[in-house]
Amino acid sequence: MARTRNKKYKQGDRINLYLSRNLPDDFVDWINEQSDLSNFFLYAAQQLYKQTGYIDVAEIMPRKLSFDLEQVANQSPPPMEHKPNRDENETKENEQQLGDEKESGNNGWENLNLDDDPYA
Repeated sequence: MARTRNKKYKQGDRINLYLSRNLPDDFVDWINEQSDLSNFFLYAAQQLYKQTGYIDVAEIMPRKLSFDLEQVANQSPPPMEHKPNRDENETKENEQQLGDEKESGNNGWENLNLDDDPYA
């Protein structure tokens, strides 16, 4: 079980990230190629959230991580169980708010389909 953190983050806060000493050079090189590390890690977190839902990911992560880029590129992601923990009323409010935005014609960035864009 992961240790409990006391710090609660909010928008605009800094998060310190330590790179493990056992990361392979090609993985570190790939990270260094990224021009915007904040968006890089936030995008990775967003993709993980899509797979897992609103849970403590430490509960389902393997204890030992393999950072072999060749191996990761050739495998599909494992199926993850989606267990939302949010309050049902909050979920309903969010769904209603999204519906209101669609009706008003307010289409934000999240409605763009960038799956086919190699530069996205």
